[in-house]
Amino acid sequence: MAAGVLTLALCSSLVSSWQSSRQIRATLLGQGEGLAASLAASSDFALIYAAPENAGEAIASMFSFPDVIAVELRDAQGRLIASRGPPLPGTPEKIPTASRPGLELETAHSWQFVAPVWAARAAASPFEATEHSAQVLGYVRILQSKDTLARMQHSVFLVNMIVSLSFALAFLALVRMLATRLTRPLAELSAAMLRAERGEPDVQARVTGPRDIEAMASAFNHMITVLNEREGELARHRDHLEDLVSARTAELREAKERAEDANRAKTVFLSRMSHELRTPLNAILGYAQVMRMDKQLVARQAAALDIIRNSGDHLLTLIVDILDLSKIEAGRADLYPAAMGMPAFLRGVADIIRIKAEEKKLSFALDAADDLPQAIMADEKRVRQVLLNLLGNAVKFTDAGEVRLVATMLSDESGVVRLRFEVRDTGIGIAADLTEQIFQPFEQAGDNGRRYGGTGLGLAISRQLARMMSGDIAVQSELGQGSVFCFEARFPKCQPAVSSAPMPSPIGYQGRRRQILVVDDVEANRRMLGDLLEALGFEIAEAPDGEQALQAVSRIKPDLVLMDMVMPVMDGTEATHRLREQNQWRNLPVILISANATAADEQSCLSAGANCFMSKPVNRDRLLELIGNCLKLRWRFAEVGSDKAA
Repeated sequence: MAAGVLTLALCSSLVSSWQSSRQIRATLLGQGEGLAASLAASSDFALIYAAPENAGEAIASMFSFPDVIAVELRDAQGRLIASRGPPLPGTPEKIPTASRPGLELETAHSWQFVAPVWAARAAASPFEATEHSAQVLGYVRILQSKDTLARMQHSVFLVNMIVSLSFALAFLALVRMLATRLTRPLAELSAAMLRAERGEPDVQARVTGPRDIEAMASAFNHMITVLNEREGELARHRDHLEDLVSARTAELREAKERAEDANRAKTVFLSRMSHELRTPLNAILGYAQVMRMDKQLVARQAAALDIIRNSGDHLLTLIVDILDLSKIEAGRADLYPAAMGMPAFLRGVADIIRIKAEEKKLSFALDAADDLPQAIMADEKRVRQVLLNLLGNAVKFTDAGEVRLVATMLSDESGVVRLRFEVRDTGIGIAADLTEQIFQPFEQAGDNGRRYGGTGLGLAISRQLARMMSGDIAVQSELGQGSVFCFEARFPKCQPAVSSAPMPSPIGYQGRRRQILVVDDVEANRRMLGDLLEALGFEIAEAPDGEQALQAVSRIKPDLVLMDMVMPVMDGTEATHRLREQNQWRNLPVILISANATAADEQSCLSAGANCFMSKPVNRDRLLELIGNCLKLRWRFAEVGSDKAA
């Protein structure tokens, strides 16, 4: 405040001094012109008679003014008639054209004024036909010093500065006095608070100062009183604190054990449910794939098989959603980032949704920004899961119009990009009070007629996955106006991975006939795998458990073993472990198949010695890919446009 006030005082004094200096300068200039005019009026006789002595008294009177330095009197031809003081600079060859006194020259230290000397005009005669104009006889020049101007400017500046600073200091003193009246009670209150913080007993602040500060001091004193009362109450209970803590600890331990038991029971139940549901689904989806290979199917049969497979895939999706939510809630869900090409990924997602949109006669559009990175490090499966869930919901709840996927890059810092995926639709929209409810597990928006199935876990899982990717999902929607779901996440940039074209569906293989031992305690699963592989030319043997599988291996010496992980008598991991203990079977390819599809199950199978792991339900293309890699097969494929093998 002091700096501001002093700066304001300085500025005001400078402005006032500048204004006063202009007025003083104007006054002195007027005075100089008046002196020149006065001397010119007194010098006409000296020029008419060329008698310098006639102008001597007038010139001497000019020096009675303290700033006059030199005076000159010249005739009309510029000849010097009389002068006093040092010679004036710039003597012209002729008189100036100005007809009145004025400033001729100005330097840093002086002014030079000039005034013409006119001949007095005689009285007009009634007999003269023409009027005679006045005649210039010569001119006078006066050199005047600026010392008076400098002294007066300095004096004005000092006076203005002293006055401004005096008022400023008086104002600051007043402010200081008022501030002290405010700060002294605050300082006392602060000191009382510090004493209370150090633990001093019965600290009380003095209630003084302005009304607001008095209210603060009273509130502080009341708080201290309440704290003292509570401290006394705590002291009374301190003797029983250990008993209370022990009792509460026992209660918490018991509650923790109950929660852990419930969580373990839930995990066991979900794992068991997954296994029990995946086992029949394996046969259902497997046989749907086997029967779909039949070229003799009529259109109605093919459509029925597609319905069976789609329904099985939908049921499998529900199972996976429940297990995903369970793993996320338990903190056991992990991301497995790898190089993911953005253009191919977005095209793949768009192709999947475009088919669903066309089935409902909706238009679908993909808007990908030009500055999107070519590749990022991300868990492609999880990113696809989030986008397909959002896009699937958009198609589900849109009856007419379009669904649009917009992908943009929000930022690029140190090789880490923040991407934004917007899913826009022209559907039924969501009420404002439901925009957060839809992210809760087992919740769905819309009326009952709009709930086309599902567990209501998709958005809950998607938001959790987005947050695992350092992002989130938000929604903007109005009833009847459509919805916009925004999925943002951060990903490191990387070089695009070299991708290979997907393998077409084989119809057989080249070379000798290979024998595969199928081991599963469920006969339907054994038969399904056998039918699928026999159609490709494999010789199939079966075993119902791991113990009989070991005997069959020794007896028939198969080229590869397809074995279930969970079986009675002896499970697949134990049987695989025993095979690897025998030198002759250490290189026998073993593919373990399990309805338990967790990463821990896969690691358990690989640790036991299996070459590969596959989850149920079995996907035909993935199974053939693993068998081809293990046996180094050269597949035969159907020629395009014909039924011949290539």
